[in-house]
Amino acid sequence: MGTQTVIRTSREILRHYESYRAGVFTQRRFSPETLYKTLDETVNNTASVCSMCMPGRSFEGRPINMVCAGTGKIRVLLWSQMHGDESTATMAIVDILNYISKDRDENPVKQILSELTLWFIPMLNPDGAFRFQRRTAQGIDMNRDALALCTPEAKLLKQLRDEIAPEFGFNLHDQELSTVGTSKELAAMGLLAPAFNPDKSDNEVRLRAKHLASCFAAVMKEYIPGKVTRYDDAFEPRAFGDNMQKWGTSTLLIESGHALNDPEKSSIRKLNVAGILTCCHAIASGGYRSFGRSAYEDLPPNGKKAYDVIIRNVLIEHPGGERTASDIAVSYQVDTHSESTPLLVDVGDLHTFIGVEEVEGKAKHILQSMLQIGKPFRWEELF
Repeated sequence: MGTQTVIRTSREILRHYESYRAGVFTQRRFSPETLYKTLDETVNNTASVCSMCMPGRSFEGRPINMVCAGTGKIRVLLWSQMHGDESTATMAIVDILNYISKDRDENPVKQILSELTLWFIPMLNPDGAFRFQRRTAQGIDMNRDALALCTPEAKLLKQLRDEIAPEFGFNLHDQELSTVGTSKELAAMGLLAPAFNPDKSDNEVRLRAKHLASCFAAVMKEYIPGKVTRYDDAFEPRAFGDNMQKWGTSTLLIESGHALNDPEKSSIRKLNVAGILTCCHAIASGGYRSFGRSAYEDLPPNGKKAYDVIIRNVLIEHPGGERTASDIAVSYQVDTHSESTPLLVDVGDLHTFIGVEEVEGKAKHILQSMLQIGKPFRWEELF
């Protein structure tokens, strides 16, 4: 299963995407109840293919659901929204379940279901999702709780990993606003085969993850060439991805990035569907092994050359009457979660940076006293 076969498979998957796209999700922020209702409807429509259970509850008692599909010997665990404000792949999982239902008797779904057993946890942190915040209701970053297991959500994920003993794992996230290396190109997707030790060694488990990452990268190259990055693989002993790799599950971390003029990440959601399903088909066929590590290892790293908003060409008025030509950068994000009040994050020559939104300042005069780095900056009231 070479690159061309993988591309053909992805094209087949995307050919009728709109027919199985879950229309209920029009925004990235949605309630756990919306997901619960949608999963119920989806699984009821796929009764002969999918089943759902509730293996646990969150700290505040919200259900954590898991959907199972397939009868194959190869076990695959996919989990999303362990950070409550990272919902892109959650929406994609529902699209994937709809696709499985619609094309259950056609390849590649038929091969996926016969060779794999898939376990999906679409929303691991419903308390965080309720607030649209990164952390759990206990104020803990669940992705730093793989060892201490202070949160019921982390305990559940560890328990399910031990019970299922999956050969492969898909750790699904949204990443902060990033660029492709030092360029001004927004990173649409970031990939990581996490390290299992501080030396970042390779063993059979991690090598499988790297081959799978190269397969995913090959699909992305077809649709978003030059917009895929390699996430930092520094070993984090508390993180689930690193420990999943250590525990024997070949884990691919997929970080949904950003695209211009797509605040709800519809295009990134669609790429998740194509990449995840194609990789599942490559696992089912064994074709992922044909991809060398270089397609993943040679990806450029995430860069820091982007802001949510850049206001170009303003004049800063200083108390003594001097004026300075400048650009202004504004951020709505800390890590991946949105801030209701935009923050001023940079002032000066920003020509090497890109803004997801760029505004022409038209030499408007701004008092220096209004520009305090790290403080709220309600730029829309001025421009």
